Amino acid sequence: MFAVFKREFLSYFRTPVGWVAIGLFGLLSGYYFSQMISGSPSYVNIATEIAFLRQFFLVLIPIITMRLFAEEKRNGTEVLLYTMPFSMKEAVVGKFLAAISLQGLMLISVFFHMIITVACSGNINSCTWGSILGYIALAGLFISIGMLTSALTENQIMSAVVCFVLVLFLQMLSSIADSVASVFMTLLKVANVFNLSESSIYNAGEAIKSGVAWFDPYSKTACYTTGVFKITPLIYCLSFTCVFIYITYRVLEKKRWSQG
Repeated sequence: MFAVFKREFLSYFRTPVGWVAIGLFGLLSGYYFSQMISGSPSYVNIATEIAFLRQFFLVLIPIITMRLFAEEKRNGTEVLLYTMPFSMKEAVVGKFLAAISLQGLMLISVFFHMIITVACSGNINSCTWGSILGYIALAGLFISIGMLTSALTENQIMSAVVCFVLVLFLQMLSSIADSVASVFMTLLKVANVFNLSESSIYNAGEAIKSGVAWFDPYSKTACYTTGVFKITPLIYCLSFTCVFIYITYRVLEKKRWSQG
């Protein structure tokens, strides 16, 4: 597994992918931090910078993950991946660790901003560390989704597009929950075959809204930005990360046996 991790992590810097991702992240974080510190350095809040950076997962994650397995197909080395002495599980986990390590490396700019904030008499509190924890948890979840799209699609561009759509869907999940609940309540009012009262229809709509919004990873990890630590968001992110990693493993394992 370490050999896969090392090979994959170093390959980010043999191609423009790693440099583009780090450069884009540094540009975005540097821009937001410069806007904050130009106001009042003592009131700089790194947690708001991280919340700003979370919006760009839909760009950064496809860049990081699109090449993980799709590149093997493009280079014709997919068969070698299936015939290597290590297990497919080790290959998948190794590639995941390489991608999450690159994402962690990108956070160096944020830690540099934290040092500047402290030097300017600013405050680094639990909100800041909680925001970093939530960011890493979300990054792991989205990277596992990107790995799956890379394993399922035939080329890097298609992998990036599908990953972009899925991450965008998750970012908009709270708005989608409102829309679904509104449509559901409207349908109940128009075709009220059960003679439900207004309050019952409203409660049913709220239940639908809560059910859809439960899957929103952004709202689940929002507590960390306020300095409140809960174990539930971490369990949610880690559980779904493991699920997507396992599905990726099963997809590749099926292809491995079909090659035989």
